[in-house]
Amino acid sequence: MKSDHWFHDLFRVMPDLVRHLLPELAAGLQANTTASAYRFQPVVLKQQAHSPDGVLWPQQHPGGSQAWPVVLLEVQMQADPRFQRRLGAETFRLLQQHEQIEHLKVVVLLPHRRLALGNGGPRLLRRFLRHDVSWVDLSALARQADLDPALALLTLPVRPENDLGPCCQNLLQQRPEWIELILPILCERLTGLSRAQIMTLLGISKDVWRHSRAFQETLEEGRQEGLDVGRAEGRRGEASALALRLLERRCGILAPATTARIEALALSQLEELALALLDFESPQDLTDWLQQMEG
Repeated sequence: MKSDHWFHDLFRVMPDLVRHLLPELAAGLQANTTASAYRFQPVVLKQQAHSPDGVLWPQQHPGGSQAWPVVLLEVQMQADPRFQRRLGAETFRLLQQHEQIEHLKVVVLLPHRRLALGNGGPRLLRRFLRHDVSWVDLSALARQADLDPALALLTLPVRPENDLGPCCQNLLQQRPEWIELILPILCERLTGLSRAQIMTLLGISKDVWRHSRAFQETLEEGRQEGLDVGRAEGRRGEASALALRLLERRCGILAPATTARIEALALSQLEELALALLDFESPQDLTDWLQQMEG
């Protein structure tokens, strides 16, 4: 699933998030707030091509310690009857190929505990799965009251759609710099909405939107589109392509006459249109805006 890549990026940016998932590490959260205690690293285990989602290595304890263990991370969002056996194989292959590991914990993120992952197999494997693996039920986590913001962020892939907006708004009020982490998972889940519409859903101001990486990426899409169709008017052509791209997502396919009116706008007007359209609720709003600009 695409959300697996999102979790990968999330732990790469916030490796200490794992300390919220293991009770024995939570006590150190307040003691070490200025620097990351862990670094995230994808791992490919040789020969059998086992590929865990990632390993979190303690910065000051390369082989792990009782207080700061190495953490093997797995994200499993779909049913897989062979998952438990594969997890056991990955874990012990990791220990085989990284002999410096002295203390290891295994964390598995699941959408819910009802997910079919196999019957556990032989007694040795069942004992490992029961005592040495921390199973994190994201749906149960999302239902907890007064959830730590870092854990609430972790639950975005499984929250109901009607809860995504309020949850993200609350997170951004506390940690506005998380917008770049939140936006990718919302774009994946709210496939019917453009990035501009999602920013509106989150209540992000136009000024913040103008300076966000998401706006710059959309601008780059418009710039590339302008190049692809052979526009030769430089920045105005790029701004025109951007405005038309956003308007088609907001208002649907535009009439040729309307497209021509937009392409005739000055650069400053096109930039204002790219921001004004966030408030459009119908094609009539576009017509009114054009009449105001041309009047």
